[in-house]
Amino acid sequence: DLGKVGLAGLMSKRRMGNSPSKPSIVVLSGVDRAFSTSAKSINTGVTWARNGITYRQLESDFDPNLLFEFNKKHGSTPHNFIPDEPVKKHFSKLATGETTVWGAFSDDELVGFISGETGGGYWLETGDGSDSTCFINEFVVSPEHRGKRIGVNLTSMSVDPKAGIFAVDGDVKEMYTTVHKDNVTSRTAFIKGGYREVMTYSDTMRERDTTVLKFSKNSGSFPRGNSQTMRVIGVQSGNAVDGIDVGIFDFDPLVRSKTDSRVLAQSLNYTTIANKTFPFTPEERKYVLGLRAMRLEDGNEYAEGNYKFGDWCAQRVNDLLDETGIDRSTVALIGSHGQTVSGHPHWEFGDISVIAQKTGITVAGDFRPADVAAGGNGTPCTCTYDSIMLRPNAGEKKWRIAINIGGTSSVTFCPPWPTKGDAESEAMVPGGLDPGLGVFFMDLTVRAIDPTLEYDDDGKMARSGNVNEELLEEFLKNKYYQKSELPIGVGPDDFPETLWEEWRALAKSKGVSDLDLLTTFTELTAKQIAMACKRFGGEHIVNGATDDVLLRGGVCNNSYFVERLKANFEEQLNTKIEGIKTLENLNIDEDSWENAMYAMFGYLCYNNVYNFVPSCTGASRPVVGGRIAPGKNFHSVRLENTPM
Repeated sequence: DLGKVGLAGLMSKRRMGNSPSKPSIVVLSGVDRAFSTSAKSINTGVTWARNGITYRQLESDFDPNLLFEFNKKHGSTPHNFIPDEPVKKHFSKLATGETTVWGAFSDDELVGFISGETGGGYWLETGDGSDSTCFINEFVVSPEHRGKRIGVNLTSMSVDPKAGIFAVDGDVKEMYTTVHKDNVTSRTAFIKGGYREVMTYSDTMRERDTTVLKFSKNSGSFPRGNSQTMRVIGVQSGNAVDGIDVGIFDFDPLVRSKTDSRVLAQSLNYTTIANKTFPFTPEERKYVLGLRAMRLEDGNEYAEGNYKFGDWCAQRVNDLLDETGIDRSTVALIGSHGQTVSGHPHWEFGDISVIAQKTGITVAGDFRPADVAAGGNGTPCTCTYDSIMLRPNAGEKKWRIAINIGGTSSVTFCPPWPTKGDAESEAMVPGGLDPGLGVFFMDLTVRAIDPTLEYDDDGKMARSGNVNEELLEEFLKNKYYQKSELPIGVGPDDFPETLWEEWRALAKSKGVSDLDLLTTFTELTAKQIAMACKRFGGEHIVNGATDDVLLRGGVCNNSYFVERLKANFEEQLNTKIEGIKTLENLNIDEDSWENAMYAMFGYLCYNNVYNFVPSCTGASRPVVGGRIAPGKNFHSVRLENTPM
């Protein structure tokens, strides 16, 4: 849409949406196509592939006549008049770099494009010079290919930090366009792409009402994730209490269900940009364990701990950004889980406002209370990740058992993605629970054997010991393992270090060495998980229904544990398991997935998408969990299709 708005109009009283007032506008003479004559643009070389459509910035030698004919054929509507000569001139400037075009292709067939040209009257609004703005002149999609979000992806690409105008021309600070007020389809595509409405005015030149939209480079509007790649940092400290983990991830646009915009229609895609564990010093670890013991008499110490842990998380985020050289301004959000101090109810330390102020980046965190308020446990969080990332493909018959082992353990029973129109598969929902211990007691025992070691490398120590069956039977009598109804969620208070001390003392009283105690704890962790799957997995898990078992966590590198897990599963589920899968089998990075999970929690919260699975947590309904602490980059949060 080729209209231009002058300075006088931009400074007049603005009207949004369908307000009844219609302020007049003065159009500056000579600026309706007063474009820059400089040619500074570059081709980013970035390509997107979505729903069978490929998107890219067009090369300077792309045929301008093809663009004109395509535009004339598919773009001429009652809402959009196309004057031949000015449009041909616009496309001819592709060769000189003055015009930039982003195209959509099905195989090699052009199915849509969006084109912009730097300069024009809008620079008077910014005051930064004639090269500071770019105006979208043409935007068209072939009717035969509508329904694939081509328009939204094109508008998104036009302002994407890596592929859009700000990567093409560093001088451009704002992107503008205008549309007929009644052209709802185009206006919606721009808004979903991240543009916002500036004003609607009475356009006397074209005898219509015209809506102006813009996207500002530094407005904080970088991307909400609905239609653009969004860079999110995930930060968390697990139940192993070994350090603070930080990861940086690029999330592809999410695809919402057509029946409920807060439900995902398919899996998410993300790319790991950087990931690192920052180990605790002995003093820091002792401090965190002291908080988790919940024995401090002065409540102020807990308040101080919340702020202090937030400061630690912020320091680690800043350290990773500094070490990698990643531009802080490219990060839209931090998703922070912090450190769990209590599990009943859940209480996480690491104040998100401290993180936001110390990093300058908006933070989403404190996810669990919303699920608890809806009647759930606020756990397992892993069920959210698993139900999005680890479900078998639609049409497959077997469910997948997805296990995560850190300090404690969690399990998700993952049905295949539903087949459209298949009521049975559409009715299947994930299940899950926290079986109990992970490696926490194993690692404590390793340190008791050799204080210089952090864990049992490849299970060599446990392999050389013997399981004490009497102790194992005694451990399995623990009240946590006697729970008979879901939901079941674990917290630091279920398996505290004091319990390990009691069990170690019991072992010593029976003459059991620390080495045999380590072997027994290794067997306990493997056995309890398999027993929980038998007890709570249901018809799709037990009696040979599935042999698809996936394991995550550093314990994947413990070959002895993996052997014992496999043996216990074959016994409990009455099936033959060829091998325990890992995330590598699904082309997912093992080292960073848990940080990606909490980045995902923040990403979903920020975009108003459910981030808890009530069939796993026990909540009465799905919730969007989390609070948002604005950082320097904060612009706004808009909840999509939220019922009032």
